[in-house]
Amino acid sequence: MLQGMDYSSRMASTKPLAKVLANTERQIFVTADSHFGHTDAMQWYGRQYASVEAMDDALIDGINARVDAQDILIHLGDFMVKGTGRRWEREDFKRAQQYRDRIHCERVHLIQGNHDPRGEDMFDAMFESVGEIVSVKGIQGIEERVVLFHYPLEQWQGRPTGAMHLHGHVHGFGSDVARRHDCGVDHKDNACTPLCLTELLTRMRATPPSGFVRA
Repeated sequence: MLQGMDYSSRMASTKPLAKVLANTERQIFVTADSHFGHTDAMQWYGRQYASVEAMDDALIDGINARVDAQDILIHLGDFMVKGTGRRWEREDFKRAQQYRDRIHCERVHLIQGNHDPRGEDMFDAMFESVGEIVSVKGIQGIEERVVLFHYPLEQWQGRPTGAMHLHGHVHGFGSDVARRHDCGVDHKDNACTPLCLTELLTRMRATPPSGFVRA
């Protein structure tokens, strides 16, 4: 799907995710922490698969069963975990591209996690956009601000006035905080599949805002 694409033209064609989310009528889904290719994820996060290949297959099948090609998928970081060493080599980019090519959704936006390489055009070109954090209001009739970041924040923009925060990173081991949700595949409520963003936000906004308490 993306193989052979000119990286410079790909990067020039991307739109800021906040603008996309505020204006799109497409269905939007969100996920995080797929950790494709990460053998230790099965033991560390309790993923019950016979092999890392079986894990990868199940996660990709879960995405494709839920997210159509014309939908939008937001991935909140840690798309793939490479082998030993910190520097990404050509083979690592090739593996990441193979995972991306198996995902049918054409519009995958990445919020970078700690396992995602920085400043690498070969990696960034696999996604519709790549960024660190997004803060946006007005997603499909939901007036509250939504803050998207790989890491869970204690105080996010607009929290006292009802803003919501979506994150990954903690693999289901984070604390429960009102209007904050771990979107990672390992959270018990997410069933290893992407979440429909508007359905998730509708549930979250039923909880009263929390944050600073002013006398």
